[in-house]
Amino acid sequence: MTLPEFLNPTPAQVAELRKLFREKLEKDAAKVPVGGFHEHDMRWVFEGDGWLTKFLENNDLSMKESLKQLWETMEWRKASGINEIREDNIRMEYIHDALMYPRGRDLDGKTVFIFKSKMYVRGTRNLDDLKKCFLYWIERIIREANDDLVTIVFDLTDAGLSNVDMDYTKYIINTFKNYYPCSLNYILIYDLPWILNATFQIIKKLLPAKAVDRLRNISNKNIREYIDDDNMPRSWGGKDDYVFEFIPERRRSMELPLMQNGIQNGILSKKVHFANLSPPESPMLEKANSNFPETSEGEMLRITPQHTITFSKNGSEFVGTVKITNVVSEEVSYKVKTTAPEKFRVRPSTGFLPPTASVTINVMLQHGQQIHTINREKFLVMCIALPNENSTNPPDLTELWKNISAKDASVELHRLKCNIDESGLEQMFGNASGNISSGPDQYGVMGESYAGSSMMNMGADKQMNLLQQTISHLNDTTHRLEVQVKRNHRFQWITCVLFVLLAIAIVYILKIEIKSNASEYCSVSERHH
Repeated sequence: MTLPEFLNPTPAQVAELRKLFREKLEKDAAKVPVGGFHEHDMRWVFEGDGWLTKFLENNDLSMKESLKQLWETMEWRKASGINEIREDNIRMEYIHDALMYPRGRDLDGKTVFIFKSKMYVRGTRNLDDLKKCFLYWIERIIREANDDLVTIVFDLTDAGLSNVDMDYTKYIINTFKNYYPCSLNYILIYDLPWILNATFQIIKKLLPAKAVDRLRNISNKNIREYIDDDNMPRSWGGKDDYVFEFIPERRRSMELPLMQNGIQNGILSKKVHFANLSPPESPMLEKANSNFPETSEGEMLRITPQHTITFSKNGSEFVGTVKITNVVSEEVSYKVKTTAPEKFRVRPSTGFLPPTASVTINVMLQHGQQIHTINREKFLVMCIALPNENSTNPPDLTELWKNISAKDASVELHRLKCNIDESGLEQMFGNASGNISSGPDQYGVMGESYAGSSMMNMGADKQMNLLQQTISHLNDTTHRLEVQVKRNHRFQWITCVLFVLLAIAIVYILKIEIKSNASEYCSVSERHH
């Protein structure tokens, strides 16, 4: 059985989707909105391949579903006036309040879009205006990053139930899900309070499977796996002391998007990883400039394979290998990083190579991880020339890399994407189908995931109704709890007041009793005398 290469549409498939869209335009001309689709959007369909590639990726290469989503997106963009959203027709006070804004880059070189949850209180702002502000920022980020991926960080520091608006949250999720496919690098939930755990689980269920795979619950302990100190605000423990100040956009004509899979006008080219070409200057992304080399044939190391780690099943594990060779006349040290450290074991991840020496690095998928998401992850091989006086002991090398940033000019970088061997895919799908009927093995999570996905697709409407009921129930429960808390506070105050009055009464009675006893004692004493 020949399986498609997931999330990697071919030039022919992109051309086929464009052809189907053109045919639908001609066939359903009467259904096209008055005035036709926006010129900008039409250029993205007919003059570049990046947009169409994302729709194909999002729908697992299904032409029917990709065409449907593309058409609905074009209709939505026209009806919502997306290309006309500007600073002169949005609520600028919402922008200046810094509820959300882009700042810096993650470790993959993607724009970081920050939501400050504590700045928003449910019911205090016009929801339609807030949605428009969100669309302004998303479109601006896309223009400035040339349609590269975006990492969203929901900063929940000091947030409570009043700072979570399920209607607004669902709008953000559905907008990305329906109209900006395959645009998220990560969804990071920072400093989630325990009181919002139930809300977080509901939001997680609203996300599509591909987005859930990019969802991370982070804190000060692991945030550096996604954002380095230079791009991290001081409030998160980083070095960036930036205070939001709105800078008007220097708007220009939108460039065609950079190709996510190396497809440009039907020609297969090299894929750009971790950091794309430098975007137009933006005050809020001033730390984002990246001039990393994009080749795997560097001055110090030769990487084999050059661009892709291919995973295949080896016994009970899925394993990929990378061979690195020192091609210079001095010792070099290397370090291997990944976008998903919780998914992989890398051995050895750090070391040194004498001149002409080689080492094979084994990358193993952790047990219980979902196999079909491997091709969304990436690896970065870093190397640096070792000074003669530098120790090559493992602890010393580890300490050396702690003080080195990927942005240092002396560091050579090699970026690798991930793929699964087709025979491994066939075996994986065979196991998955067997697992659905006969129970899971150590990779049973794969079968359960696909079975659950099918059930989800079959009962999407019922699940959405159930989620709506759950959200409504949660809101009702929250309201009842708030009322109960207020009632308890009043009861506590009343109890305290009654206790104080009772204490005063007891003291008063005791005082009278003592005075009475004293008078009686004095009378008895006088009679005795």
